[in-house]
Amino acid sequence: MELDAQTLRARDCYALLTSLIVPRPIAWVSTKDQAGHTNLAPFSYFSGLGSDPPMLTLAIAQRRDGSDKDTVRIARATGALCVNLVEEHDAARMNASSAELPPGESEIERLGIATTPCLAIEGVRVASARAALECRLIDVHRYGRTRAVNLLVAEVVHFFVDDGLLSASHAGAPPAAAADAIRPLSRLGDRWYARLGERLAMPRPGTTG
Repeated sequence: MELDAQTLRARDCYALLTSLIVPRPIAWVSTKDQAGHTNLAPFSYFSGLGSDPPMLTLAIAQRRDGSDKDTVRIARATGALCVNLVEEHDAARMNASSAELPPGESEIERLGIATTPCLAIEGVRVASARAALECRLIDVHRYGRTRAVNLLVAEVVHFFVDDGLLSASHAGAPPAAAADAIRPLSRLGDRWYARLGERLAMPRPGTTG
């Protein structure tokens, strides 16, 4: 099948993109506004961007009425957001937090999700998340036609990683999550998610010439 992306409906492009670009990591983003109200929502158009400084990108579509979702609104106002790692044990609560609530209503409060204060930013992280990236908002770019998408660029200013996730340390090795310890949930197309299956280790090829 050959499909002209210029003539497809937006929802058809969405279905193809989200079912082909898989699996996608899930950014479970917690924010806290200047009045102290919290917000929590998952997004899977999410990726790392660079390491010096550590940066990530996050794409968040506008609401159907064209207004900003709470995550974008709060991040713009405060300059801060926290990306929580979604693992298998948080699957149901993450999915429940994806419901579109009225602006200003907290998923954290409605779902009774326990949080703990962030250390480097004004915000909270999900207490059950075994890793979290506390971030400073760097920029927001807007793209799209019928329904705009905000591309957030953020710098990670603090890492929280549970000791149980870390690989055994040895001299000179950087801290890293152990492949056999982390249990991330990833996003597929439609209503489908995936657990991490068989792991495959391949050494990087050496340079020549």
